[in-house]
Amino acid sequence: MDSDSRNALVIGSGISGISSALELAKAGVSVYLVEKEAVVGGHSARFCCKATDICVRCSACVVPDKIKEALLHPRIRLLTNSTVKRLSGEAGSFRVEITQQPGYVDAERCIACGLCAEVCPADPVAIYAPPAEATPFCYVLDEGRCLRFNGQQCSLCRETCPTEAIDLERKAKGQELNVGAVIVATGFDVFDAREKGSLGYGRYPNVLTGLDVEHILSREGQLRLRSNGEEPRRVAFVQCVGSRDKHHGYCSHVCCKYAMKLGGLIKHRSPDTEVTIFYIDLQTAGKGFAQFYEEYKGSIRFVRGVPVEILQTASGELEVKFEDISQTRVCRDIFDLVVLSVGISPSRNSWDLARTLGINMADDGFYATADPFGSNETTVKGIFLAGTCQGPRDIPDAVAHGMAAASSALEMLECAASPCDS
Repeated sequence: MDSDSRNALVIGSGISGISSALELAKAGVSVYLVEKEAVVGGHSARFCCKATDICVRCSACVVPDKIKEALLHPRIRLLTNSTVKRLSGEAGSFRVEITQQPGYVDAERCIACGLCAEVCPADPVAIYAPPAEATPFCYVLDEGRCLRFNGQQCSLCRETCPTEAIDLERKAKGQELNVGAVIVATGFDVFDAREKGSLGYGRYPNVLTGLDVEHILSREGQLRLRSNGEEPRRVAFVQCVGSRDKHHGYCSHVCCKYAMKLGGLIKHRSPDTEVTIFYIDLQTAGKGFAQFYEEYKGSIRFVRGVPVEILQTASGELEVKFEDISQTRVCRDIFDLVVLSVGISPSRNSWDLARTLGINMADDGFYATADPFGSNETTVKGIFLAGTCQGPRDIPDAVAHGMAAASSALEMLECAASPCDS
């Protein structure tokens, strides 16, 4: 058996990539898990649990367990700070060139004591702790901020580190991998709400995105106004921000779900808080979601009509101007906090990777499948798609899609090892 046919490359360590890697590893395939960032898990690793008295099946709890399982699996080799530079060969025998940027802090030695950040003279500091949920949890050095990498003499962080975890002399290194199959699981980018200037994101402290709220609740456990630290009493969610417009004609699928679940969580923790959801129409697909909507439509106010402008009043409140379609008139309402339900956008680096791998892009900017009725196989035999790099998905769907990609890759690897009749 050709050894290449029992190796696979998974590009991206979000929940779909992790799921693909685990499925392959459990089947006896050695997996190279390549991640361009210093930590693994992608966006989903920073999502909060939305359970109230009962589980609402947001699946955020699934992510850390799968990450831990993948990092401990003996058949999965993690390559962080790494990108694919070149691919050649064919299905069953690909040759992949990887460039790994220097990780100046050794994850195995770093004890996250913070002494390096305390002595760093850069402003803002060039070495800092990652988000609390990051895996692996070790300090990160930013070359762009670091005085040493900007022509000055400084090594205070290295000299201060008690475990000698910092090596400022590390260089980027390249390596060549031989694999039988490639799974692309590069995830998505969150729509930049600043592009909707009339909604005030980036100008008003109490206009947040849904992802901001996820991070706050995951990290801090409670939602407070960024302006004064008080608990919001009037909260609005604005749907379809960066979805279903002239530039993003598709539905992101997840926005209605997370807005309703976050709104329900806010109401559960603070029953007196008024929650309003502004929408075009509600995407209530998914197991149990219609029932979830029925349970909350009595406590959450739903307004069919998307706000066109948000202004901050002299007292710091937010005035929302919107068209109430049911009343066929333009209205204004006051809120303490406005949450923009931003959509899923294709990754900014998708085109570069598509050119490297030779795969096609769809009109919406996500990766294209070979069969319009399929969802995993690309136009290049042996290269498969997993998760939101192919289109918007929630966590359960991303897990299932990642496992399906692994199943397709396994079938192809078996054929490469023992040629199929077909």
